[in-house]
Amino acid sequence: MSAATTPADTVPSTFAAHLGALARRQPDAVAVLDRDQPLTAAELHAAVGRLAAGLAQAGVGPGSRVAVWLPNCAEWVVAFLACAHLGALVLAVNTRFRAAEVADILGRGRAQWLVYWPAFKGIDFAAILDDVPDSALHALRGVIALDEAAHSAPVPAQVRGRPVLSWRQLANSHAAVEPSATDDAGVLCFTTSGTTSLPKFVLHDQGTLLRHGHAAAQAYGYDDDARILAAAPFCGAFGFAMLVGALARGVPLVCEPVYDTARTAQAIRRHRITHAFANNEALAQLFQSGQPGDFATLRLCGFASFAPALDNLLELAASHGVPLTGLYGSSELIALVAAQPLDAAQGDVSVRYLAGGLLIYPQARARACDPQSGAVLPHGQSGELQIHTPSLMRGYLDNPQATADALTPDGYFKTGDLGYSVGPRQFVFQARLGDSLRLAGFLVNPAEIEQLVESLPGVRACQVVGATRQGKTVPYAFVLLHPGAQADPHAWHAACRRALAGFKVPAGFHVLQSFPSVESANSVKIQKHKLRDMAIALLAAAPAGTRP
Repeated sequence: MSAATTPADTVPSTFAAHLGALARRQPDAVAVLDRDQPLTAAELHAAVGRLAAGLAQAGVGPGSRVAVWLPNCAEWVVAFLACAHLGALVLAVNTRFRAAEVADILGRGRAQWLVYWPAFKGIDFAAILDDVPDSALHALRGVIALDEAAHSAPVPAQVRGRPVLSWRQLANSHAAVEPSATDDAGVLCFTTSGTTSLPKFVLHDQGTLLRHGHAAAQAYGYDDDARILAAAPFCGAFGFAMLVGALARGVPLVCEPVYDTARTAQAIRRHRITHAFANNEALAQLFQSGQPGDFATLRLCGFASFAPALDNLLELAASHGVPLTGLYGSSELIALVAAQPLDAAQGDVSVRYLAGGLLIYPQARARACDPQSGAVLPHGQSGELQIHTPSLMRGYLDNPQATADALTPDGYFKTGDLGYSVGPRQFVFQARLGDSLRLAGFLVNPAEIEQLVESLPGVRACQVVGATRQGKTVPYAFVLLHPGAQADPHAWHAACRRALAGFKVPAGFHVLQSFPSVESANSVKIQKHKLRDMAIALLAAAPAGTRP
């Protein structure tokens, strides 16, 4: 990671202005590679202009809300930039979402238009939309269906009584429409994962997103030869950060509508990818499937820690000679807002392989605070991570109270994450604060207990939660077994007693076939609140005084 600089004030602060400047400066440079098909800056600029004109004729304008339900493809980029051109707001929808999730975004997001690809990946979009309640469609005026020849499929004339407009016709409009957005215009909403409650809609404006793209490009060393892999969906903050960084610097972004590990490894080699960012599970699978030489062009590979029981990522990366570092981001702060430094002159490199990082903005600050008193804690002491950075969201859409609750009086975002500061801008992420444990008066990272349990015979993965027993919070372990292994809770308990302080020893062990989870744009996230409910019930049902 190179030294960060604040993007110059002269950088265009709307996407329309930036794309126009990029097309004039390097018209023949590849902007997007979609399924190996290049789209130059000039072609992208022209496609955005045509679609923007078609959308304007259909009634899309400043303040309109457009739900984009597309995978990682050139059309996603064009749709987003066309909406940005018009000053419309994009509500990003994951293609993995089904009726309840789509209904939530269309309803609470008050979407007026829905863009989708009826033939994508064999998904029955019509059936999904049929299951969306009428109440969620109260603002919907129409649907735009991707019907290019390459994506041919029958497109109905109406969906739920709303007209279906042809992408092909809209994208071939020859009318010109002037950009009407300002840098502070809301342009994109991510949805939070909603593991314990309804997702929030995180609103970002044009200027913030573009400035973040420039800052990320500078911080991660994008130069004229850089090529960025789009390894996560654009509908989430992680994938969008890859898109906006490449767009800001004017370097190629390589994407595929359907992520395939083997195909991705081949694409890295074929297109000479220099930067790849993904969750730890995806990277581990990528390195396992890769052949010698596949990753020789990678200059930097960053990972976010989402999956449990993955302790071989470093070895896999080292076997391919790939430089690896931990990352941090969120929907509210945008992804890639921090990465652990590779150079000791920039920060503490001893935590390079831990999630978190050095904030990419020189003026940004990170701190850990006591969750109860709010007091700022010294470096190295775990508490709630709070971050002050220029990439902060505008707020939660239509929810000013939630926005106010998320910020401290001095403007820090309360991340809800457990971690500790290393320096004024550098920190380590440990767990979601709601997943941390207050045991015998001490704040404990459950990963400490999980890692020990995962080292025990037969255990493939472990999740530890806090549960109440006799008025006190105690740890409880849920485990997945290796194939053919047998549960041995008594031996596990004895091993934990030998290795851990007494208050960290799990009060029980319970074997599951899988952990309860919910899909987000970036990964599958474990629903620890469901595990906590299970642990409380299991402890309540256990005979008094029993041990594992």
